[in-house]
Amino acid sequence: MEHLDALLFQTLNTLPSFPFARLVRPDRKSAQAAKAAFFENRTLPQLSYSVANNFDCAQYLRSLDTVASTIESLKALNTVHLLYKEKINELKTRCTLIQAIQRRDDIAVSHIADELFGTPKQTASKLEAEYTDLVSRSEELHAHEDRINAKLFSKMVHATLEHYGIKNWTVRETTRPSISIVHGNATRMPTIKIPKNFIASKARVARVLTHEIEVHALRSHNGRTSPLLLLGRGLANSITTEEGLAIALQQTLRSEASTDPGFWDAWTAALTIDYGFEETFEIIYTARQNLNIALGRENPEKEARNTAWRLLIRAYRGIHSPKNPGFGYRRDHIYRSGLIKIREAFNTYGKENILPTLFAGHISIQHIPVLQTLGITGRIPEMIGAQIVKKVLRAEQKTRVN
Repeated sequence: MEHLDALLFQTLNTLPSFPFARLVRPDRKSAQAAKAAFFENRTLPQLSYSVANNFDCAQYLRSLDTVASTIESLKALNTVHLLYKEKINELKTRCTLIQAIQRRDDIAVSHIADELFGTPKQTASKLEAEYTDLVSRSEELHAHEDRINAKLFSKMVHATLEHYGIKNWTVRETTRPSISIVHGNATRMPTIKIPKNFIASKARVARVLTHEIEVHALRSHNGRTSPLLLLGRGLANSITTEEGLAIALQQTLRSEASTDPGFWDAWTAALTIDYGFEETFEIIYTARQNLNIALGRENPEKEARNTAWRLLIRAYRGIHSPKNPGFGYRRDHIYRSGLIKIREAFNTYGKENILPTLFAGHISIQHIPVLQTLGITGRIPEMIGAQIVKKVLRAEQKTRVN
């Protein structure tokens, strides 16, 4: 198996760079202009995608065909061989989505995105009911004291990586608003990017360490060091399982009554199925403003308006004119949909039975039987986030005293 995998992996890595996340992102200037026009007079957004337009899809598809032919020529119709063929097909689907963006075909972008990421597991009406419950419990939602900044959090990330023996990863600060992991490739190790303005409570930091390091980074590390190299890069359609698993495990650090993450992303995605851009914006904006008022936020209207815009611009990535119901990229429902699927899988298979398989690398729930047949497992999280937080804070206190 390992010899065949090495040949297939080497062949796969001859493909040119395909920065899919950047390709579906609208140009910053067009997004900023669209935001100003929409807030000023409700002009519907007209978005542009210069990065996608400059990408040579024809060349990439030719390269995919060459790789597919090479893989086929090995005539090894076994499980490993089929996993690589699945991956090639997924990359082809992603490339056809970029071609649809280049054609300005918003209908095709929407359909292909649904094919790639599935449709929301929760309906808009069900999520609206959850929102009503959220507002009714607003008194229970209180802000914790913020203590941990980007510098301290970076030390905690390093400590967690060290605990799991994950070496040569880069940790650096970024101007982007959220934490992200750039998973690298066959020759470049991953990078963990931390916002310069990061600030969070100890409890939230413990959950973030579990989500980002004990799930995302550990699955990547396990895959890179497994007998199947493709597990480090990711099997086809593994992203929903990836995010669902990360949320499921971070939620074990909270009370059962706490709200699951991904609510606003899921609700926005579900609304775009039945409503156009303006109607979806108004629903999310009004709901967020009412919640902000209930929470006693200082500027509930401004914060709600900016949050609603951010949610919608993500829900409509790849779309040029997001006006009609049904248009949408909708990827971000995967956090909630993935969480639901993971919990269903835990109930079906037994959490302890499948966790080592899920941590073999970047796999999806559908690959559990395949990986169990191959006998590949990975180190599972020890849920050490809270311990790391305490350890680093104690070290900082000693340093200050000395």
